[in-house]
Amino acid sequence: MTIKLAQCFGFCFFLLVGFGLISIPAQANSLTGTEIDKLISQAIAVRSSDSKIFNQNLDLLTEQKALLSPAQNEEYLYLQAYKLGIEGNFKQSIIAHKKVEHSKNINVRVRSLKTQLNLQFLANNFAESNALVNKLLIELPTLTNGSLRNDILETIAFYYNHIEEFNLALNYLKLIDKEHNYNRDICYQEEFNLLSLLGLKQITADDPTIFEHINFCYKNNEFIMGNSLLLEQARYLNQEQKHAQAIEVLTAQKTQILANKFTPHYQMLFSQLSSAYLGLSQLELAKEYGEKALAQVKDNDHSKWALQIYQILANIAKQQADFELAIDYLLRYEKIQRTINSIEQQKAYARAQIDHTRFNKVQYKHKLVKEKIQAEQKHNNAFSEMLSYINKFENARVLLAIQICGILLLGAGILYIRHLQIVENEKNRHDPLTKLFNRNRFIDLAATTVYQHKKWQMDLSLLVVNIDNFRGFNQQHSYNKGDQLLTLIAQILHNYVRIDEHIARTGADEFSLLLPKFNVKQASQIAQNIHLEMAKVSNELQLEDEEITVSIGISDAELSEFSLKYLIADSSKALRKAKADDGNTSCCFESSMTDREKYKIDDNGLKYFFE
Repeated sequence: MTIKLAQCFGFCFFLLVGFGLISIPAQANSLTGTEIDKLISQAIAVRSSDSKIFNQNLDLLTEQKALLSPAQNEEYLYLQAYKLGIEGNFKQSIIAHKKVEHSKNINVRVRSLKTQLNLQFLANNFAESNALVNKLLIELPTLTNGSLRNDILETIAFYYNHIEEFNLALNYLKLIDKEHNYNRDICYQEEFNLLSLLGLKQITADDPTIFEHINFCYKNNEFIMGNSLLLEQARYLNQEQKHAQAIEVLTAQKTQILANKFTPHYQMLFSQLSSAYLGLSQLELAKEYGEKALAQVKDNDHSKWALQIYQILANIAKQQADFELAIDYLLRYEKIQRTINSIEQQKAYARAQIDHTRFNKVQYKHKLVKEKIQAEQKHNNAFSEMLSYINKFENARVLLAIQICGILLLGAGILYIRHLQIVENEKNRHDPLTKLFNRNRFIDLAATTVYQHKKWQMDLSLLVVNIDNFRGFNQQHSYNKGDQLLTLIAQILHNYVRIDEHIARTGADEFSLLLPKFNVKQASQIAQNIHLEMAKVSNELQLEDEEITVSIGISDAELSEFSLKYLIADSSKALRKAKADDGNTSCCFESSMTDREKYKIDDNGLKYFFE
């Protein structure tokens, strides 16, 4: 009976559906490609300011995953990786980001590298961080998205703040193009600027501008960045012994920080509260918050926050006379410290890179801005003149003739300006006295030569020739005679190289010769020949009674590991040795002259700028 009733009910239901009296709920409608693009763009725009919309969009994209194009799928993978980072799963986030770091879409590629850099240095993985800085700097010249370009500069500035190279952070912030700024950009940039000023002790942690900027970030829904600045402010308040104020600042936003569900901030919040209560000698509260912070520390967490937690807990245990526990925390502290003990070396490499690039970058930016203004002024002037001619001449033939002449003149002007630029560029590459290349141009060209010889493992040597007591010569015989001496030596040395690119005047009294396919023994023979030819110089200058000598330093590419940086440094060491031996001699670099083997880092470390 039950079966027959069920069959009857089923048959009736089928008839009702067939006549349209009952409808079956349909599955979610498929989205168009344009709608998917809008979802992706919105998710990227709000990824750090509105977690609710971000997660909703990501869920919708997951539902439509089968409909995503290859380009849209890469954006989707990036957003998934970003979500893992927001949730504090740094390791998984980095793995996910690596899936798209070689994308053909430069925007996806750069966003992936930028986020990886954030995650790597927060985990104190500085070798990986430096490699990512290099990759981002390579991408920067070809990036047309102004906002994303600013994001890269912001992230690199954040990195240098993190390793306490505050001046370098400020240099990168100066390169940011303010025309592309939105409220989100202002929040990020001003935060990094304030952190640099705090690190340089140019402002104190209770400066009103810090509070104003935190509130500005909150008003624009940038809670993660606002909280980040607030937690750093608390850290500096504790350093300045303003513990009560640090507790007040943290307590006011404690609920909001925990509700934001950015788990890395939990660890920072509890550790700063623990530090503040420890400073006020309230050990029980300090211990309570210290243990809460410790609960947030994951395995293999090497961040500066984990380091601070163990240090705070060790101090608490020591004050409570629990020396065994204090020793345990200190051992954990030392374990993390050993993993990041190369930070000073990494910072030295970072400083070296910036020393070579920051001046040129800032100057180049100013040059472009100046040229842009000049070009706009010329364009406006030319346009005004053209309008005045049109008003004066109504005859079509005359007007056409004027237009043609204007175009020809404009073309001639552009060619003339380009000619002046080329001439000026050539002047900047050469030493005006000897007509040889200057140091900067020599290094640019030598980098290519060293790379080629490294690739084929061919012999390569570098000679650095320095005139002995050149200052005394100038004082005795006048600077005009000194200029004649430099010109004459330049002519002599030029005979020992095959092409102009292999010789340069690299100092006031110094010349450099690059000798491709020459080993140390052959280079030493050339050095001896140079010493012999110096005997003729006195006669040429009509100074028969005075001997003019030079000191020569020789380095070999194989001993210098085919590194231009080492090649130059090694020849300089050899030159100093020759000078120390009273000059008029040559010296070949030996491995005993340097201890760099002690300080080598792995291949993923920050590379020298010219390599």
